Amino acid sequence: MSQAVQPLKPTDPVSFYAELTCRNFHFVSSDLQKKLSQVRVLIAGCGSTGGACIEALARAGVQHFALADNGSYELNNLNRQHARLENLGENKAAFHAKEIKSINPYTEVGVSEDGINAQNVDRLVEWADFIFDAVDVTTPSGIKAKVLLHQKCHKFKKPVLSGLDLGYLQWGCSYDYRRGEIAPLKGKADAALTAKHPIAALCAIYPLHIIPNDCVSLLVDLFEQKIDFAPQMGCTSDALSAIIVPALMKLVGTGELISGWHLDLAPYRYTRKERFSNWLRSFALRRKMRSHLRRLR
Repeated sequence: MSQAVQPLKPTDPVSFYAELTCRNFHFVSSDLQKKLSQVRVLIAGCGSTGGACIEALARAGVQHFALADNGSYELNNLNRQHARLENLGENKAAFHAKEIKSINPYTEVGVSEDGINAQNVDRLVEWADFIFDAVDVTTPSGIKAKVLLHQKCHKFKKPVLSGLDLGYLQWGCSYDYRRGEIAPLKGKADAALTAKHPIAALCAIYPLHIIPNDCVSLLVDLFEQKIDFAPQMGCTSDALSAIIVPALMKLVGTGELISGWHLDLAPYRYTRKERFSNWLRSFALRRKMRSHLRRLR
C-alpha cells in the first residue's frame, strides 16, 4: 500500500511560517520570532544597500514590508544588485516585492514606485515600526527625499538605521528619534540641502574620517567631474545582509537600537604594503577633497 505523499509546503499561513523559520530555533526564541513576524519595516531605497536587507529580513521571518524606490534596473546595477537580465527596466521596489512573495507568499508588502516623496512619506513612516534609510543621495532629488524622510521619522519618533558602502567599507549609523533628543539627521539636514554638489551633501551627512583611503581619489574625481558615477562593489553591499538581521532582532527583542557598524573588507583585498601605499596616496588628496568641500558647501 503506497504512502500518502507529503506536500512540499504547508498551505495555511501559520504552519507555513512555523516551517519557514524552524531552523532559527535555538538562536531565535519563540517570543522573538513572533515579534519578528509582527514588526513593520520600511525600506526606503531598494538598490544595492536597501536591497541587501530585504531578502535576508524576509528569510529571517519579517512579514510586513513597505518598499519605496523610484529607480529601475540598468545593466550596470547587476554587479551588486540581486536582479537579473530579465528584470532590466523593472522598478526596484516592485522587483523586491515579488522576491519577498516568492519566499513567503503570506507576507504583506506595500510598494511605492515613486520613492519617498511628500505625498506618501507621512503614511509610510507612521505605519512603520522601523525604518532603514537607503535613499540614494547622488542626486539633488535624492538628498531632498532623505532629509524629508528623517524629518518625518523625527516627527513620528521612529528608530532609523542608515547605511552606505564605500569601496570595500560597509558602514552605517543610527538615528534614534524615539525620545525626541536629536534633530533630523543629527542637525545636518540644512547643510545637506544647501550643498552645491551631491557628494558635498553626502559628506555633510556622514563623517569625513570614515572615507577609506582607496576612495579619496574617487571622490576628488567626482568633484572635478572626471567621472559621473560612483563605483560600488557587490561584496560590500551584500555584507549588510549579515548585519541587518541581528540588528533588527536586537531592536524588536530588547528595544535597543545599535549605534552603527564599520565592516572593512580592505584587509581581505589588499596586502599590507598595498594598504600603506593607499594611505600615502590619500594623504595629500584628503586636503584636496576638503578644499573642494569648503567651496561647495
